[in-house]
Amino acid sequence: MTSMAKTFPAITQDLDARGLYDLAAQKIDLIHVPGFCPQDFCADLADAVAAHQALEAYRTQSALKRLGMGFVDVDGDPQALGRYQAQALAATRAVRALAQSRLTPIDHLRLILDEVWPAGAMIERIRGAPAFVGAYRVIEPGAAMLPHNDRLARMLAALPAGAPDVAPEGPETPPDSCGMTGQLAVNIYLDMPEQGGEIELWLRHPTPEEDARIGADDGLSRETLEPPKLVFRPAIGDLLIFNARLIHNVAPGVGGRRVSASCFIGCRGTARPLTVWS
Repeated sequence: MTSMAKTFPAITQDLDARGLYDLAAQKIDLIHVPGFCPQDFCADLADAVAAHQALEAYRTQSALKRLGMGFVDVDGDPQALGRYQAQALAATRAVRALAQSRLTPIDHLRLILDEVWPAGAMIERIRGAPAFVGAYRVIEPGAAMLPHNDRLARMLAALPAGAPDVAPEGPETPPDSCGMTGQLAVNIYLDMPEQGGEIELWLRHPTPEEDARIGADDGLSRETLEPPKLVFRPAIGDLLIFNARLIHNVAPGVGGRRVSASCFIGCRGTARPLTVWS
């Protein structure tokens, strides 16, 4: 596949195979699709999410609340893995129900991924079971997050030995223990604070020591890091996709909440389907 030469900052609005491939390969820094969702729909969905009785804090970062259990909350616990797997389909349908028969932002994205990627797209299987897809996340004003990266392989490695995570065969050799050549993070913004709430991208992998610290402490102290190389403030309705394996963070918001629909995209080369999970 032909790739573009990188300029800084390299941002594209093209939600297509080349953009996704180049993002996973660090040839571009960000995919930004303005107005991916209508603002009136975003407002209704954000209110429904924020008022939902099942909204609860992540175990790893209590400043972040979510609707739908993310795989990050399994945290190496086989019992938590069992809960995640047992409720995955029901949770996907529950968050879908908030859209009141309209296509959810994540379902909309899943359709596009299946259309534009050469091998299509499908739900990620974790230890042989389908994952939950389509978490909603709420960050209250002033909440401070920890800079971190996201790697499914690191989370799987924390689990005791069990059913193997099969790395698919293909012409592009996957260098990760879960067979992925890239992991992308998706945020679709339903509400934004008056100020702040930007995505902060360091555009580099953590060092081995930093990666271990993220695994142990769920993030890095901002004081130990250089300033981020790219800071981007989305608008309500926007879609952002960035490389989840690189260090990233969310700036504290002022004057309102930040509500987003989110998931991950796994890439195993163009000959294999993309996979999605939360």
